[in-house]
Amino acid sequence: MTAKIGVISNAHSRRNKTSLGEFSALLQDHPQVKHLAFHDISDLDECLRELAAAGVTHLAISGGDGTVQATVSALINNSPFPVMPKLSLLSGGMTNVIARDMGETETPIPHLKRLIARVEAGDPGEAVERPVMTLDLGDGGPPIHGFLLGAIAFYQGTILGRRKVHGMGFTQALASKIGILLSVLRVLWYGPGSKSGFMGERIAMSLDGKEQPPQDLFLIVATTLTGILPGIKPFWGQGPGRMQITTISHPPKRFARAALPALRGRPRPWMEAYGYCSHRAEQLECDLISPVVFDGEFLETDGGPGFKLSVGPTMTFTRY
Repeated sequence: MTAKIGVISNAHSRRNKTSLGEFSALLQDHPQVKHLAFHDISDLDECLRELAAAGVTHLAISGGDGTVQATVSALINNSPFPVMPKLSLLSGGMTNVIARDMGETETPIPHLKRLIARVEAGDPGEAVERPVMTLDLGDGGPPIHGFLLGAIAFYQGTILGRRKVHGMGFTQALASKIGILLSVLRVLWYGPGSKSGFMGERIAMSLDGKEQPPQDLFLIVATTLTGILPGIKPFWGQGPGRMQITTISHPPKRFARAALPALRGRPRPWMEAYGYCSHRAEQLECDLISPVVFDGEFLETDGGPGFKLSVGPTMTFTRY
């Protein structure tokens, strides 16, 4: 069967906006490639149906983490393609944590050039598998499928980073690392509380159906990726579970000594006793009240009943 390449892009993603002219010129040179750009997430399903109707067998997703999450969710929930196409990620967003975890760090234009050439030459590419995490907010809406969820300090730090760091023009992994550093410094300088903007929350949660006593938590982060950023992999739990989950108790104790080992996933022997815990599981349930950040998207829990996060199907991405 002849390969048919399709590209779906988020017109508002940072890199897509800055390279729009180059993108258009490249696709004019390759009229056989079907490209659709959406300006509103509500148009995504129709774009995917149109690409499926055009017989696309290789789908390149150009956007950031939120675009990847929305596309993967639509592919799983709605099955617009009779056969799942090969998926490739183009790093077209402000942050591209998911694409980076697949080894994709190149800007979209040269990456797409290479992808077109190799696919049309019959190159099968390199398959990279990642299980998705399926999020149920208990609001009756469709499940959301993604790869990185954070809450409490993760949510508060993301707000701080977008306000302070992205406004200075930093983007990509550098912006995220600066945002993490700024968050750590604020907690060290002001301590947790209203002055730093980092506050904990009392939570009851369960791992794989095993309930834990209610506890005050400073941070929750969960992923099925291998890490978050180069050098930042705050997970060290053992076991067969495919989802990595790390929590920090509130208030964080010995934070000056624990922050770097926790971020690098290399805990000191004393850290678990002081509330720095990492697990592996297939399911996490939590009665969180505050919003969560799921692949860079802010999602409200509407004050309860919290969320259920489960390991879902494994998605295969193809690198070129």
